[in-house]
Amino acid sequence: MKISDYGLHWFRRDLKVTDNPALTANLNKHQGRVLGLFCFDHVFLARKDFSVNRFQFFLHTLKELKAELNREGGDLLVLDSGPLFAYEQLFSSLKQKTISLPKTVSWNRDYEPFAIDRDRKMLHWFQQQGIASLVERDHLIIEPQEIYKGEDPSSTYQVFTPFKKKWLEKFETDEIQSRLKITRSIPFQMTWRDLFPGQAQLTDVLEAYIKNNQQRVTVPIPLAGTYAGIKAIELFKSKVKNYGKQRDIPSAAGTSRFSLFFKNGSLTTSQVIREMGLQNKSCWTEGQEKFVSEIIWREFYYYILARHPRVEKEAFVEKYKEIKWKNNEEWFVAWKEGKTGFPIVDAGMRELNQTGWMHNRVRMIVASFLTKDLHIDWRWGEQYFMEKLLDGDLAPNNGGWQWAASTGSDPQPYFRVFNPYLQSQKFDPEGAYIKTYIPELRHCNAKTIHEPPCDLMNRDYPAPMVDHSIQRQEALALYKFLGGD
Repeated sequence: MKISDYGLHWFRRDLKVTDNPALTANLNKHQGRVLGLFCFDHVFLARKDFSVNRFQFFLHTLKELKAELNREGGDLLVLDSGPLFAYEQLFSSLKQKTISLPKTVSWNRDYEPFAIDRDRKMLHWFQQQGIASLVERDHLIIEPQEIYKGEDPSSTYQVFTPFKKKWLEKFETDEIQSRLKITRSIPFQMTWRDLFPGQAQLTDVLEAYIKNNQQRVTVPIPLAGTYAGIKAIELFKSKVKNYGKQRDIPSAAGTSRFSLFFKNGSLTTSQVIREMGLQNKSCWTEGQEKFVSEIIWREFYYYILARHPRVEKEAFVEKYKEIKWKNNEEWFVAWKEGKTGFPIVDAGMRELNQTGWMHNRVRMIVASFLTKDLHIDWRWGEQYFMEKLLDGDLAPNNGGWQWAASTGSDPQPYFRVFNPYLQSQKFDPEGAYIKTYIPELRHCNAKTIHEPPCDLMNRDYPAPMVDHSIQRQEALALYKFLGGD
């Protein structure tokens, strides 16, 4: 069968079939004759903050995507090279076999600086080949360029509250509401065998990557893929009514953990809003409203990253680019290993190291401790989180760290320094979370576990490495020196 009218869909961080706008548009354009392609970009794999564990979760998600595509009559080819070389290799093979090149290549937008530059170059390259590009919005509900102050598209919100107000106004419009509906497409009508009958011309490398990377994995890898994401939605539906109260309690399992799936696009915020019946904000309960607010925070951090890409490497607040961090490497190691002598901090870091996850409230506590108690550059912590987190995602991770360090857009005030003892007393009053990850303190009662005196501490658990009150004053001096007010 000679096929001359077909398309390719370039999967990146949209590892799903249903509710995939660019894939749907391509399928409809070519009557189902669309093939999937994924390219392992070695630039990403060589990043300093590359995570073996998160990569394994991504690989499992990719495998689930391939299986889903096969069930739907479609197909996915995984190539071991960046997109430019991968497409050059593919198109060369097609030409050698006198097979027509695809008419259209589709993909969904990404907003990270590297991805924006990559996509710009690939768009130009496809144009040179005479191939149409079909590009759509996907993993954000409202894109960065769609929200701005007044009539000037270049004006940027830097504070969350007015951004949220504008976001909610747009959320109610017909255009945005249409993005919450299921996108329908005609069935797949083509596989890679239709282009290359018989022996494959290109080697799929997915299984080899899974096998080789598994040898380096250090944490349990959760179930991956869209179906696992849908199950997570069903589980969270019964919890969302208490979300406002439970979300800050690390032992309560009151958060959604959707960020695992948002990172690779096996779920999107549009799907979550629809599946949880949150399209009409006038009907939101207190818990639902708080949950949607957290989704808007995520979109805010992408908005900041896309409009101010410099935040990937430097402080958003210009004057705080010059903070003279102490950067004590021994202290940093103790923080990473959960051996600071501050129970809530150590429990969080051990949870991270053992599971690839950390509760969001605890993320804020450990970030505040690193920057304002140990006076270590937030970028050190940001990178370590990216190395360890299964849901590590540039925009929200960068935004969260700069918020904690008071260097970002709409951060906590520099003089707000979390007291780790008071934080654990408030959010882990019985010490249930602490005892889960610090067995050395399981003998302590609810009163002593938050600030255990030396005579009650197990010798295996260290004494506090710093005096919080003294470190707080020194932190304030660091910021005041640069004009903190």
